[in-house]
Amino acid sequence: DQRYTDGHFINARGQKLFYCAAFPPESVPLRGVALFLHGIGEHSLRFTHVYRHLCLNGYGVIAYDMLGHGQSECEKPGLRAHGSEFHFFVDDTNQFVTAAKLAVYSKMLPEGASDPPLVIMGISFGALVALNTILSGKHHFSGCVVASPAIAVEYTLGLRIMETVSKPLVWMFPTARLVTGVNFAGLTRDPEFLKDYMADPLNVTENLTTLMAVQVGLGMKQLQGSTQIKDPNSTFCKVPLLVLQGTEDKVTSVKVVEDFMGRAANKDKELKLFPGLFHCLWNEPEKQQVMDYASNWLNKRFNAEPTSESASKL
Repeated sequence: DQRYTDGHFINARGQKLFYCAAFPPESVPLRGVALFLHGIGEHSLRFTHVYRHLCLNGYGVIAYDMLGHGQSECEKPGLRAHGSEFHFFVDDTNQFVTAAKLAVYSKMLPEGASDPPLVIMGISFGALVALNTILSGKHHFSGCVVASPAIAVEYTLGLRIMETVSKPLVWMFPTARLVTGVNFAGLTRDPEFLKDYMADPLNVTENLTTLMAVQVGLGMKQLQGSTQIKDPNSTFCKVPLLVLQGTEDKVTSVKVVEDFMGRAANKDKELKLFPGLFHCLWNEPEKQQVMDYASNWLNKRFNAEPTSESASKL
């Protein structure tokens, strides 16, 4: 029921990064292509059920394992879930789009076909990278669907103290894993998923490095401080935006997401709250409801392109 391919591309810094792609059968009219970005510590192949759902709705999917994640190379040998500069993740994503258009589109699209609309999707840290990738303006995106976006933190007194203390720690011990990254108990209400997540050898379940934690914070500040967010004529605000958020998310802040969406000047924007759901919306017991909502939102905006087979019958 779908066509699959995978491979590697080399980023601008010489690291070999794994990618995968899933497309509907050639007989299914293609509505668009979704670029899907995973969260911190996980990898692209953990979301194959989402890709399958998108394929059933007429979307191709391209995804890759970010620097130091999954089957991709690390910045330094063995230093997983780490990047010394936040922009590396954005740069790699932009480069992957270019690489996928050459390596994947050539296999999956009919010869001579124009590029289909490209939608960017992401969860948690992947959502932060996705939104910053739109800000970079390197590629045109026709839509954005992000789940549980890690776009900022609520600054409690404890966090302010921790940020002050972390600065000398980063200078002295940049790769020390001293920062708690993910509240695993708050990921999902599905105990089987959590067991599988913790047992996956391609996942990183250790603490974050001090430098990675700081770089994530810089990515958040870059997004929150961008003048594009409030400018209705900006590249960012011209992209239709859907944010999916569980009300009981203990990993990212619901309040911060609501504030961000209130500031965003996108003409076409929607914040969909799922009562009672935790952080990993794509893996909650109600995941089918979440996937259906996302695909219905996309389907209202993207019509299916006739296939070469169906076009020949006209």
